[in-house]
Amino acid sequence: KFKVETPRYHAIDENYIRTMATNTSKVLAFLLTTLAILLLHGESCTAFNTGKPTTSLRSYPSPSTTLPFPIVPKSTRAFHPHSMTSIDNPPSSFRYDAVDWTALVKYPIGLAGQLVLLFGFFTGMDKILAHTSSLRRVPFAVNVVFLYLFNLKSSLVSILPNSKSERRKLKQEKWEYNKRKVASWTPPGIAFVFGWPLLTFGLRAGTGAMIVEASGGRYATSALMSLMLHLAVGDLWNTVNNVEDRLGFSVLLIYVLWLTKAFAALQFYKVQPMAGKLLAVTLTWLTAAVALLTRTWQINPDPLTGKREPLLPMQHPKWNTKFRWEQ
Repeated sequence: KFKVETPRYHAIDENYIRTMATNTSKVLAFLLTTLAILLLHGESCTAFNTGKPTTSLRSYPSPSTTLPFPIVPKSTRAFHPHSMTSIDNPPSSFRYDAVDWTALVKYPIGLAGQLVLLFGFFTGMDKILAHTSSLRRVPFAVNVVFLYLFNLKSSLVSILPNSKSERRKLKQEKWEYNKRKVASWTPPGIAFVFGWPLLTFGLRAGTGAMIVEASGGRYATSALMSLMLHLAVGDLWNTVNNVEDRLGFSVLLIYVLWLTKAFAALQFYKVQPMAGKLLAVTLTWLTAAVALLTRTWQINPDPLTGKREPLLPMQHPKWNTKFRWEQ
């Protein structure tokens, strides 16, 4: 006798979620396919190649090229752990000995440690606000500013080094590194000003504030923590790429960074659909960053091998993974 009708907007939401999931799976498949093509195009990177590297003109840098190992004073020979070789004729058959398992263990520990600290901080904020009758909910504009600063300084709670000064401490005294070549289609500097501080950081802060408001003023929620996961992976990428100078592994990490942004956008959409849509807009800029870093990896061969740098972190004195308290 009684007919219960499901409101139309529920059906729309369900259809939208199905469409979004389908599109996300297509984009993910495209990214994975692109990465596979990059690995199989030409010569694979050292970490995935069991054969001997072939001799390449790229293996013979000019005398003016800055080599990634210390120069022995008053000598025309350079030292690395495997052999004494002439600067003008480095061995094209050089191969890294093994995967750096120390780095592969410390990276997830650093990531997990940062997330625990962030969750503890947000939980503490929720408890303080719950017991403060005069300020039970922070104004929206204040949350935008607060979360924007979090975008800039989330690395303060990272247990892995992130700053330039920490990079100088981490590097051995006489090591010098090549300056990377950039792709011919690299955007001008002004594009990065709009892409990161305005578009990416601004939308992260604004959508994060929308989630806090939709969650009743609480910060320690699964949706907001999904954004913190994205920020933590970004800090890890900064450690790998800018501090340790591991170009190969940073390429893998930026794909992970893209996936965590898509995951955060989906979590935001479940709480506040408009926030999820706006956060998903930043994937456009991040996709360009993925393509740019992948191309940078392709055109900057490892000076020791003349081939693309391994995608896995490898053992070598020029790379050293330490926690902040170990420096």
